[in-house]
Amino acid sequence: MKTFVEKTWIIFLTAAVFCACSPSGKKSPEILVQNTVADTNVILPPAWAFGLVYGAYTNQEQSIELINKIIEHDYPIDAFWIDSWFWDWQNQGQGPKKYMDFVADTISYPDMKGMWDYMQEQNIKAGIWMWDAIMQTGNEAEYEDFKSKGFFKAEKIRTDGWHNGLRTTIIGDNSQKVRGTWCGDIDFTNPEATAYFQQKVKHFFDKGADFIKLDKTDAIPVCKAMFETTQKLGKESRGRGFILSHSHGVETEEFKRYPGKWTDDTRSDWTVEDPKHEFSPWLPRVAFKENLAMYTDTSRHFHQIPFLSNDLGGFAVGLDGQIDEELYIRWVEFAHFVPLTTPFSQPENPSGNIAFNISERADSVFRFYSHLKMQLFPYIYSYAHLARLEGVNIIRPTRLYEYLFGNELLVAPVYEQGARTREVYLPAGAKWTHYWSRQTFEGGQSVAVEAPPGQIPLFVKQGAIVPKRAYARSIEAGTNDWLELDIFTGDNGTFRLVEDDGASNDYLEGMLAQTTLSYTESDKKATLTIHPVEGSFSGMNQLRSWRIVLHGAGNVNRIQYKGKSIDFTVCSSSVQFELPEQNKHETIEINISKDR
Repeated sequence: MKTFVEKTWIIFLTAAVFCACSPSGKKSPEILVQNTVADTNVILPPAWAFGLVYGAYTNQEQSIELINKIIEHDYPIDAFWIDSWFWDWQNQGQGPKKYMDFVADTISYPDMKGMWDYMQEQNIKAGIWMWDAIMQTGNEAEYEDFKSKGFFKAEKIRTDGWHNGLRTTIIGDNSQKVRGTWCGDIDFTNPEATAYFQQKVKHFFDKGADFIKLDKTDAIPVCKAMFETTQKLGKESRGRGFILSHSHGVETEEFKRYPGKWTDDTRSDWTVEDPKHEFSPWLPRVAFKENLAMYTDTSRHFHQIPFLSNDLGGFAVGLDGQIDEELYIRWVEFAHFVPLTTPFSQPENPSGNIAFNISERADSVFRFYSHLKMQLFPYIYSYAHLARLEGVNIIRPTRLYEYLFGNELLVAPVYEQGARTREVYLPAGAKWTHYWSRQTFEGGQSVAVEAPPGQIPLFVKQGAIVPKRAYARSIEAGTNDWLELDIFTGDNGTFRLVEDDGASNDYLEGMLAQTTLSYTESDKKATLTIHPVEGSFSGMNQLRSWRIVLHGAGNVNRIQYKGKSIDFTVCSSSVQFELPEQNKHETIEINISKDR
């Protein structure tokens, strides 16, 4: 029997985020204060990449059907890539005989342009899977063409089962060897080879492709070539490219110039320390707990990656094909508090790691967290810029398995099966408000909090100013022309809102809009100041409307702007009010008076 908390959690979550009334192990070092030095190696992904990016092994008909179902279930969707079967869907992954023939499966994708045009109409970017090699079997003409031109850096014989048609992507035994087929690795350090490769793939981008899922390698020369291919050829890139590559290839700071990355082929299990399923032995020894550690273990290089994603739900379901609903829900919670969110799985997973295929509860949890992430876009995107401007990533580890998401939010994902509470260390130097219960704690201590499935342990620093916007199904369909400021009172705070056009590279030339938000308080009064915008970008609206929500504000008796009182509503421990369109170039100062 489910507990009351488990049965009613979704009502509680909704009430915690919105005012429910009508408007009138091993410890990593604590990181709270860091040197802020600009990191000009950091290149931003396009704005849409900070929404929801899905991948699947679907043919054209299935791709459109899945996209429509995602929309029908009220999930956000910004991008959709077709994985390796794009090249030979008819063969169902039984060895990449057409990787890469530069033609793809024209039977399973009879109208690529029509498919991608449909996606474009829905504000959905299109991606395709690629790698850096050509298999000889099935691609004899292309193989000999590249070889004769001297465009291979190496040739080797692939003898494993997958590359020779003996098994599908993950499930089978990879130890069985056969005679093998030649595989040529393209030399992407050769400008002529890179240009020729781009010439061969150009027609996919002409038809509507925007980005690349890069498999097999994360070598910097390959990432550079693939990223620049999307910059140059992407249907709607406007010069800002995007790839998803493996999480290594970080031997120099140059890797930051070619975003983004993902945490490789993870196991859909709680931890490799105590596996609940059997997996093919060649899979990386990374399950959910280890995946979380890739973001928070400061002794490893992964936490240095500014824009790191993971396969939401885990890539491989294991040999039994069983799906763990609780694990999936915990992964959903975590995957929406990382820079890039990408639901994806192996083709043998019947759910495809799509929530509505798993359970009603998973469906509700996914909808809630995905909507929240879309609302948090102004917050997340500001920190994406600050990774470049100040050299500090949005993921800021405080302990192993805990991290700050920006400077205001503390996230402690639940990674143990069956856990309903979580001990969380609260960094010293601040007071912290538990997001769900609104209970406040002093920093510098560990506290235990309730954490039923669907409720990630989340704390907000007192004094935090968290900008949000109205939900939209895609980032490009949304707008920052109306913003809500969630202010968690109890201390002074500032936030630096950073905006640009989201698509071009103009930000590299300083075409940014930066707005400083500040909140100060004393016993009987508080002041919110929205400072004049500094800078601009192409297409920037000069006006913006605001909703202000003061959490834990106490007994407010008057709010004034320009000497006049403003109507406000009180909802539980929060106070909220609206400011209609204001000129971004003018100072907005709100004075708040309250009883002791």
